[in-house]
Amino acid sequence: MSEQRADGDSRFGDEQSGRLTRRSMLARAAGGAVAASSAASILAACGSSSSSSNSSPSQTASTSSAAIGIGGIPIATKDHPVQLPIYSGNHGIASGLKPEKGPLIVFDWGTYLSPSVVKSFEQRYGVQVQLTTYSSINEAVKKLTTGAIAADVWVPVVEQLPNYVAAKLIQPINHSYLPNLANALPSFHSPWYDPGARYTIPNYVWTTGIAWRNDLIKIDPASMSNPWDVFWTATGDNGKIGLQNADQFDPLSLALLRRGITDFSSVTQAQVSTALSDLQQLVSKGAKLQYTAFQPLGTGTEVLSQAWNGDVILIPDYLPSGTPVKSISYWFPSNGRGSVNNDFWSIPKTSKNPVLAHMWMNHFLQEENAIQNYKDVGYQQPLRTLSLGGLKAAKVADPYILDLVWVTPEMAANGLPNPIPTAAQNKWFATAFATLSSGASS
Repeated sequence: MSEQRADGDSRFGDEQSGRLTRRSMLARAAGGAVAASSAASILAACGSSSSSSNSSPSQTASTSSAAIGIGGIPIATKDHPVQLPIYSGNHGIASGLKPEKGPLIVFDWGTYLSPSVVKSFEQRYGVQVQLTTYSSINEAVKKLTTGAIAADVWVPVVEQLPNYVAAKLIQPINHSYLPNLANALPSFHSPWYDPGARYTIPNYVWTTGIAWRNDLIKIDPASMSNPWDVFWTATGDNGKIGLQNADQFDPLSLALLRRGITDFSSVTQAQVSTALSDLQQLVSKGAKLQYTAFQPLGTGTEVLSQAWNGDVILIPDYLPSGTPVKSISYWFPSNGRGSVNNDFWSIPKTSKNPVLAHMWMNHFLQEENAIQNYKDVGYQQPLRTLSLGGLKAAKVADPYILDLVWVTPEMAANGLPNPIPTAAQNKWFATAFATLSSGASS
């Protein structure tokens, strides 16, 4: 990918609405859950091994029975966090350093940075920001390990974080440069996948729930004893149901929740097989696999879809003229017991501007910048300083829509993230997803 200046031109906007759209999540389908063999190649490329650690993983919960992942790091779960080790020769930067002169190279999934927030960073620090994008995590890792890209800030995936740490692909964070981290929600200030935020700083948080056009299909998931069952019980929707394919686990999570399974980290092969069978029932009736739901729901080619809350913010831009915004509905459990995931910033070990990279991350944790970025992108920063009332006052989106998509602190704390899979689970997920995809239209 060629480097682009984040200066607010049309390359950063959606053609119809002018609003920045969420990155093409198809990227994650292509490589979001890297197989164990790929992770091993990362280590080989970086010349790392678990024996190079000068500290064993410090765990916040017992992991005596936890599976051991790449580099000898136990696989973390939300119930059993594992503190990531600091390796010899990879201690991060010292405190009190002056910011470099840049340019700052941001290595990201795509166009989901507010041009005005990027510009405010450039003006504040007198530097240029250059954005380089990638279409899969494998592509990103290859470019970083071969030196094809000298990135300063990178947005990878939670599922492979221990691999990046063991490979010394990313460096530890120096919190002295990040006073705004105090603004983060408690569950993100020290997240389960990185207790103490040693290597990551939180970025967007999103829910995955049920979106539908209430003017085209009459359903009410909230009134059902099992709301997730609506995909299987709704009538008159053949060929008009959407399922996510952004990550191989995404459609499986819907079927698992339907079966009452709320511990994604301990999913068994039998449960995956049952989930696949359930999803095949939907596919046989014409359900489509897709990575975003806002356009098909907006235009009415679909009436019901598994969707991110960020999709819901964009649906109004695609509604036929005269269609009220209240024709859109979205359901997610108020207690948060559904899929909740997030992105994070990290700093590659080879960064040439690591001080500036810290300041970049700190910039996006500032409330006014988080609000502006939300307005342009449609996704919420996990900050305790944000409020629903404040977002409405800032006219981030239609107040009715904001009520639907707001991620509460309870949702963030109680949510069920996609798991860091064991090698066996990764194989089950991949096989099930491939089987489902082969029988689905797109």
